Amino acid sequence: MLVPFVRTMILYIVIISVIRLMGKRQVGELQPSELVITILISAVASVPVQDIDIPLSHGIIPILTLMSAEVIISSFSQNHIRFRRLLTGNPVLVIRDGNFVQKSVNKLRLSVDDILAGLRLGGVFDVREVKIAQIETNGQMSILLNDDKLPANNGDLNIKPSPTGPFYTIISDGHVISDNLKSISQSTKWMEQIIKAKGADRPEEVFFLSADKYGNTVFSKKEDKNAL
Repeated sequence: MLVPFVRTMILYIVIISVIRLMGKRQVGELQPSELVITILISAVASVPVQDIDIPLSHGIIPILTLMSAEVIISSFSQNHIRFRRLLTGNPVLVIRDGNFVQKSVNKLRLSVDDILAGLRLGGVFDVREVKIAQIETNGQMSILLNDDKLPANNGDLNIKPSPTGPFYTIISDGHVISDNLKSISQSTKWMEQIIKAKGADRPEEVFFLSADKYGNTVFSKKEDKNAL
């Protein structure tokens, strides 16, 4: 029992390392070549896991080979537009000025329902509001609304909002993340003053605290378990 466990853990560590080296795209954002590599790695890794008579190297070497191929192809495609387009294809326009581009829809073998579902996921429920919609090379839909349907921004309304910056988690479930305090140039004393002002005596009483360098905070105190 110990041998399969050790082999599986070794392959697990190798695959995690390979995926980290390949990048941080989510599954829905993978290009075709990246998706193929991911599927192949899964298939190759399963063989030595299922059969302990197969040397572990027969799984690790193909995985490293696939990773190397992906890194080389990605690097090459960054500097060669034609090769990149050959590998990933081009975005395809499916809606123009509120009308379906039927030739493109048929080419992609999509139904009207597929297109409408993509619009709804983008927060658009009326196709007439769409100036341009296209299917990107990773399969996701990009939508540009008509000018009169675009949301107003602060510049349009002549509003000068208070400055905000990226928020860092300072306390997570009672645990203080000291590095993030340094990221916003604040001290432990400042944090203690904030949580006391919010009604907590100790960090252990705080469920969540995040802040930016401008002093904006988001705070949640732990709920009383006896009250649940």
